Amino acid sequence: MLRRFAFLSASLIGCTAEMGEAPPMGGAPPPAGGSGGLPGQSAGAAPLAGTAGSSQVPGAGGSTQSPGSGGAPAVSGGAGGGEAPLPTACTSITPGRAPLRRLTTHEFNQTVQEVLGDATNPGSEFPSEILGKGFGNDADLQSVSDLLAEKYFSVAESVAARATETPAALAKLHPCAQSVTAANEEACARSIIEALLPRGFRRDATAAEVDEYLGLYKTTRALAASLTFSNGVAAVVSGMLQSPEFLYRVEFGTEVAGNATVRLLTGSEVATRLSYLFWQQPPDAALKQAAAAGALGTPEGILAEAQRMLTDQRSHGMVGHFFDNLLPITILPNLTRDKGLFPQFSANIGASMRREVQRVLEYEIFENTTAAPGSPYAAGSWPAALTAPYTFVNQDLFNFYGADSFAAGTASVTGTELEKVDLNPSQRLGVLTLAGMMAGTATTNLTNPVLRGGYVVKHLMCRDIPLPNFPVAPPEPYTGKTARERFGKHSAEPGCSGCHQYMDPIGLALENYDAVGRYRTMERTEIDGVTYDTPIDSSGSVPGVMGTASGPVDLVRLLASSEETQACFAKNWMQFAYGRVLDTGDECTRRSVEAAFKAANYDVKQLLLELTQTDAFRYRPAAQ
Repeated sequence: MLRRFAFLSASLIGCTAEMGEAPPMGGAPPPAGGSGGLPGQSAGAAPLAGTAGSSQVPGAGGSTQSPGSGGAPAVSGGAGGGEAPLPTACTSITPGRAPLRRLTTHEFNQTVQEVLGDATNPGSEFPSEILGKGFGNDADLQSVSDLLAEKYFSVAESVAARATETPAALAKLHPCAQSVTAANEEACARSIIEALLPRGFRRDATAAEVDEYLGLYKTTRALAASLTFSNGVAAVVSGMLQSPEFLYRVEFGTEVAGNATVRLLTGSEVATRLSYLFWQQPPDAALKQAAAAGALGTPEGILAEAQRMLTDQRSHGMVGHFFDNLLPITILPNLTRDKGLFPQFSANIGASMRREVQRVLEYEIFENTTAAPGSPYAAGSWPAALTAPYTFVNQDLFNFYGADSFAAGTASVTGTELEKVDLNPSQRLGVLTLAGMMAGTATTNLTNPVLRGGYVVKHLMCRDIPLPNFPVAPPEPYTGKTARERFGKHSAEPGCSGCHQYMDPIGLALENYDAVGRYRTMERTEIDGVTYDTPIDSSGSVPGVMGTASGPVDLVRLLASSEETQACFAKNWMQFAYGRVLDTGDECTRRSVEAAFKAANYDVKQLLLELTQTDAFRYRPAAQ
């Protein structure tokens, strides 16, 4: 019976077309954001700019805003005279697509822990997720393979077994389980179901759903005399964990007076969006209470809850998860390098590098309140993170970097805890120049300026560089004494230079960092048995930004000054928060969020709050 129920549930899982839209893949991406010019330089973040410079649209529950930045073609220089006015359509509610979203593996684990207290991360048995744009939560790519459906069944059974294996475990589902008798066990089973389903479904359960699961309990108990009360409850838990209502964030919304094209999300649906955005887990009691009281029906009510959640430590984990997917740091604990060439590097150093990047970002976004001396960027902003003059290291990392990597007079760091230290401003500035970022963008024992530059252009500037339609291999080490010489010949090939002009100037400016991220001024190569130590020319530039860089420190300053960089950061957050790739239907949302981000001096927390104030967050299309 349980396997039959699992099969039926898995079948429902695949029937996503009736609940959400899965459009054809492969459409052209929206153009990259604009470029050029320095962002606002006033200290401190401005108030949330969700309605700045705009008129309220009656019945829209939101606002339109003055144009943001952006508009450069995907691989153009990005120069231009600003954006055109917002489309006329932005005067109406424009939520964009709202495809059905399945819980990611991380969200599944968090949800099982919250609902059942199971902290074993059972979703680790699931097959790897398709990363799409890099976050693994792209609804358009969340198909359910036969293997995943089978894993849903086996994981549900194991979680259900743990949740019911002892009287104490059963009592956690409902106190009635402490004194079950033949006369009251069915009533207790109903009580468990009535308590469990709302938590698992993230909304009130209907009487029909309670009856259906009670029927599953009764059918299971009747299969054999040896099956007990706990077996019946286990069937209920297993069934719930395989239900589409558990595995998917199902949204229907309610009608909007005078507008048949959109539906306003219900309070419980908004609560779920908030909880999975900020905490990646089901709503807490305060969110449920706000939903029940109707407080989540307005932008102001949503903002109040978003602000509360952002001050909770759980939001730090969400931000860390975002950067884990955006930045090339998850590979660091498993990164390998030739011990003969890099004796200082180890798996332990790689793991510490990852923690270092995460800690710098956490500190700048959540804790720092003072702009760096001489910096034009407000504390807590994305440009401030890109130009942070400090890092966090433990003893191993301090020794790995070497004392000259830090500001003069910096005392040696001891112990395993990460401590804040100032960087040597002639060698490093900001998160991009940390050793982990540079090691994570090198795939071999040699640096590759194309990979490093390509990473920055694609992930930090949102410029899509088309892949060549012919096989390409990195130049052989014997073809030049330095990477600039080797890759200069490589990129001069016909059909290559058009794209390399955007990647190489960035990657070459980062050549002062070797394949494990240590600073160097010379590159050692061996050609035909002869060893050469050649000075590194780390000059470069950033596409769409005026000026040149004499090295990596200049480069990150140029990158931080680019409005295109800031627009890309906002776009990455939108795609992460809304669980899909933005398309032309999101133009109003994109420009609104970018404008608010800019008005807030690119403050990251203000950006996260703004994500909850858009039509895309509060509404869904009526037709799916």
